[in-house]
Amino acid sequence: MIRHIVIFSLEGFSSAQEAEQHLLKIKEALEGLPKTIEALDAMKVELNTNPKEGYGFMLEAHLPNWESIGLYAHHPDHEKVVQSLIAPYKKNRACIDFEC
Repeated sequence: MIRHIVIFSLEGFSSAQEAEQHLLKIKEALEGLPKTIEALDAMKVELNTNPKEGYGFMLEAHLPNWESIGLYAHHPDHEKVVQSLIAPYKKNRACIDFEC
């Protein structure tokens, strides 16, 4: 199994409330992806509750093998979430992938 962990820092929100509402939309959209992307076994999204830290959320995806990362990354449903909810606000991204 491959674990794909990504953390994001977002910007461009007019208030903390707007940012929180947007993060909840991202969480819901990403956690729904295993229903439509066969290459994705599981997806969990956690929102940062420490406002002193610069990253807003992390995702942890479980995939069966290395080939699945590309299938997941380029799947139209994943690309739709990224392009509509994440990319317009992305400040920073950090990623780690490992086999377990």
